[in-house]
Amino acid sequence: MADAIYTETDTQYGPIGRVLDALSKAFAIAAGIVLTVLAILSLVSIIGRSAFAMPVMGDYELVQIMSAVAVAMSLPFCQMVRGHVIVDFFTHNCPPKINRFMDLIANLLLCLGAFLFAWRNAVGLMELRKSGDASMLLDIPTWVGYVPFILSFALLGCTALYSAWEDFTGERK
Repeated sequence: MADAIYTETDTQYGPIGRVLDALSKAFAIAAGIVLTVLAILSLVSIIGRSAFAMPVMGDYELVQIMSAVAVAMSLPFCQMVRGHVIVDFFTHNCPPKINRFMDLIANLLLCLGAFLFAWRNAVGLMELRKSGDASMLLDIPTWVGYVPFILSFALLGCTALYSAWEDFTGERK
C-alpha cells in the first residue's frame, strides 16, 4: 500500500513561517499548473505530429523551459514541509540534539546555495537580456525563463533559513 506523499499537518508557524508557507504553497500550485499545461502541450503536439503531420512549433523549447521552471518552483514547498531526501544511515541512532544540529548545518548550506543560485541567475538574466539571446524557433527571450528561477531560489533560501531557525530554536520537533 502506498503512503501519502503529503498530508496536511498542524505545524504551528510564526508570522514569518506562515508567509513562507503560503508563498511556497502558491509556488507549488503554480508549478502544478505549469506541469499540467506542459502535459497538454505535449499531448497536442504528439497528436498533431502523428495524426496530422503538424506538431506544435517549438514544443521542445517550451518543454525545456516549462519543466525547469516547474522543478525550481517546487523546491521551496519541499523545503517547507521538510520533504527533501535525507540519508540517515549513519545518523539514525544519534540523539535528536545531534540530528537537529546536522539539520541546522544542512539547512544553512542549502540557504547559502539557494541565494547563490538566485544571485547568479540574476546576473545571467541581465547578461542575456543585454545580449538579446532568444530561443531558436519561437524567438522567446531566454531571460524570461530566468525570472521564476530567481524568485524560486530566493524563496528556497528564505525557507531554508527559516528551517535552520526552527532547528536552532527547537521550535519544530
